[in-house]
Amino acid sequence: MKLAKYLLISLVAITMVSCGDDEPKNTFVRDFTMIYPQHAAGHKMISKIERNYDNGASSVATANYDGDHLKSVNVVNRDMKGDLISEETIHFDYNNGAIICDKSIQDVTYSFEVNRSGSITRLKNETTSRTAASLTYSNDNEVEIAQIVSPSSSDVTKVVWDNGKLMNWVSTGVNKKDTVAYEYGEGAPLNKGGIDIVGNESFTFTMFVCAIMRNAGLYGATSTYLPTVFKKGVDHSQDGESSQDEENQLKRYNISYVFDSDGYVTSYTTNESPKYTVKITYR
Repeated sequence: MKLAKYLLISLVAITMVSCGDDEPKNTFVRDFTMIYPQHAAGHKMISKIERNYDNGASSVATANYDGDHLKSVNVVNRDMKGDLISEETIHFDYNNGAIICDKSIQDVTYSFEVNRSGSITRLKNETTSRTAASLTYSNDNEVEIAQIVSPSSSDVTKVVWDNGKLMNWVSTGVNKKDTVAYEYGEGAPLNKGGIDIVGNESFTFTMFVCAIMRNAGLYGATSTYLPTVFKKGVDHSQDGESSQDEENQLKRYNISYVFDSDGYVTSYTTNESPKYTVKITYR
């Protein structure tokens, strides 16, 4: 019986795994000139993000690079028993301006456009020939508005910044209204490595794929400082309700960081439930 059980688990895992780090079979070709993002002195590229829950569940995102340019991101999610839930690999083709997704459910190719800073302004699903995302940026290359379109919904996220600090974002859609707000406090840590901050909104791709894309500059600037508190919940600011009512809907979570000797974040922990720790490894 044990042998049959292990064989069944192995078969499920094989059927769920995508093409891994192998080059995808991409037939999408077009004339495209990539503008690569430039980074400030001291910026570090992320090679791995690991999230481990106290209940045993985990997610691991591993980034590969071609020189200084992000080449692929592989994400593996496991449940509390350590069994594979899902795996996906996202490949970046800068010659043709495309992102190729190898997923267990569906493979998708997105073409993209960039602004003069190398940040993505539009994603087009080449299978459906429809725009999947459009993003606008400030003069400081900070995402201000992102519209994400899927077959079933169209969500708009508005982002507020203050002197390089990401203050909050609000996402609205069909039967959906979410917000995350941040507090930095006196002496908030400098975001030396250019990591994505806790709870940031994902655009088209999953959370850790977006986190690595932001670190690589493909989704614009990252917050200059690291928040010590984030608040999440339902935003009623556009319903005509008072700001006090809105604030009461937001649950407050503390963020604690661990830094290396040079001031780069190596891990952070929140008091969300279930509790988790995120570990960051740089190239």
